[in-house]
This record gives sequence, C-alpha cells and structure tokens, in this order.
Amino acid sequence: MNMNSKFRMIIVTVGTSLLTNRDDRPWGGWMRNDPLPNQEVVDNWLMDSDPKKASAELNTLHTIGVDETDHLRFLHSDTPEGAFCAEILCTYARKKWGVRNADTISVASLGYEYGNFAQKGLRSLVDVALKSLKDAEKRQLTPLFCATGGFKPEIAFLNLLGALMNVEVVYMHEYFREVVRLPSLPLKWDDGYVLEREAFFQWIDSEPRRLRDAESWLKGDSSLEPLIETDKDGYIYLNAAGDLLYKTAKVKHSNEIAFRPEPSMLAPEDKNHLSTIEHHRPNGWEQYIGKICDIDFVTSISYDERACSVEGVKIPDTDKGLFLVRYGSADKCLPIRIETTAKGEAQTRFALETIREIKQ
Repeated sequence: MNMNSKFRMIIVTVGTSLLTNRDDRPWGGWMRNDPLPNQEVVDNWLMDSDPKKASAELNTLHTIGVDETDHLRFLHSDTPEGAFCAEILCTYARKKWGVRNADTISVASLGYEYGNFAQKGLRSLVDVALKSLKDAEKRQLTPLFCATGGFKPEIAFLNLLGALMNVEVVYMHEYFREVVRLPSLPLKWDDGYVLEREAFFQWIDSEPRRLRDAESWLKGDSSLEPLIETDKDGYIYLNAAGDLLYKTAKVKHSNEIAFRPEPSMLAPEDKNHLSTIEHHRPNGWEQYIGKICDIDFVTSISYDERACSVEGVKIPDTDKGLFLVRYGSADKCLPIRIETTAKGEAQTRFALETIREIKQ
C-alpha cells in the first residue's frame, strides 16, 4: 500500500509512558488509579523536555523524523489516561514540530478488562487502523504504523496488519538507540481462504449467532473453529484473528466481495433437480453438477432444452440471475438451467465468471 512517498500518515499507538516513566517529571511516580496531572503542567514540561526520554511514542517519532507535512494520527486506549496522553502528544506535535494535521482516535473497548479487550478491543483496533489506511489512500498519503506505545497485543496486531496490508511498521524499545523497521514486504497470504468462505464470514459478522446455528458450517469446515469464540452473552463471534483476516480481505478485495451474490441457505444436495436417470448423458456430468451445486449462491439446477444451442454460458435474464449451460458436445449434451441469487449486472457478471471457472 504505497501512495505518495513524500507525504505520510503516521498512525501511532499510544501508551502511558508519558505518565509512568520515572524521572524528575513533576508527576513522577504516577500510578493508574491516581488522578491525572494538570494538563497545562504536562504541556509546559514536555515542550522543554528531551523527546527521547519523554515518552515511547516521541522517542520513535523523533528518531524517524517528523515533518510539518506529515499527518499524525494517535490511536489511544478507551481509558482516561490513554485519551490524556494522546491529546498531549497531539498538541506537542502541532506546537513543537509544526505538524499541520494531527488528530486522536479512541479505540473502543481497548482497556483493562480482559473480556472486552480480547473480544472487542482488538477488533475495534483493526476497524480504526483500516479506516486510517482508507483515509490515507483518499488523501494520497503513504501510511506508516508506529507501533511502540500501547498494550503488547495491540502492537502485535498492528505488526500483523502491516504485513497483511503491505504497510511499513516502525518500533523502538526504550533501550534501543535505533528504530527497528519492519518494511512493507511483498508477502502474500491466501486471501482465497476468506473469499471461498465469504458466505460464512458474512453470515457470522452480520449479527450475533448461536453456536447451534453454526454447527453445520463448523462440521463442514473445521478450519473455521480457531477463528470464532463464544462471548459471555452466549453468542458466537469472529475472534480478533478471524476479524482481522476477514476485514483485511474485504479491504483488499472490496469490489469482489461487494459484487458477490448473497449465499443461499440450501444444502448442495437440495439444489440438484435433474433426473437421476442416466439417459445418454456425457461422461463426467455428475462431477460437474456437484461442483455447480457447491457454489454458495446457486439455488437450483434443472433440465432446460434451450441450453442445447448454447455455446459456453448464456444469461437469458440478468435481473433474475438465470444461466443456461450446455454440458458436453452438441451431439451428446446435458442442457441445464442454473438459478442463482444474483441480482443486477455486477452480481450477474460475478456469478457468470464463477460458473465459467468450473471446467467441463
């Protein structure tokens, strides 16, 4: 994900080192349950402090160098101290470095309660980070993840997101003198895993689901089990890892997923309405029909003589998602009618290409 290399959006995860670092700062020794220090006192102290020692975030930003043309976005936890630190750092960037564009965003449910953190907070982090990448793309800015501050799992997920979205990640430990750069690498993971199971991901992500309702999905594909979890409300959701994989695939393949027809709830064996009598059908027809039935948006396959004269795949009605296919040769063929959930030109075109990919 590389836009204009001169102008950057630096997406910074924010921790609380500004408050908790122990030195001669006026609020030294601050602990989480203590009242927050006076903001003006912190602002004034920070303006005259060494950024390398002031906070983990400033240490990294100072080392990589920040220009007034950079857009800084500070992502903070859903806590008073997280919001406090992010706002202080944002003000510092504007006043000290002359940054014209700097803002803060709260990551919902990212706090100290484990259940919310693991089940909702990390998913919120993915949402906010992906939204920031979209904002960078709209503004023709090169995104950069600065993953030094914040919770350890938060940093880990941002590193993974950077790898999946081809975004450089920078990190600096308090004892390092140089920034560790995790460059945007030409890594490829199997997006097809999500796209092939898009019906399931769309189904579970659309509303809360009961585990019993997902049993048929999970029995048919055990690889989905590590990607879901049961919340205390008794419903199942994508866990943070499943959510990350699904949402990054949605961003990278937005058109493909947007144009994909809605899945049918019919089982593959319930879609086949062809006679079981062999007649004089071409070899391999059963395997071919089986593959068509496995397409999630197909609703029915039946005999249709009109397909005898078809070359390849024909669309008799774009609005109704109907297709005619002649399986075999003209002298020995199986003419079939395929009904789908496709509606409109874009979805019908998607369905057409999918059906064409099934080799006769």
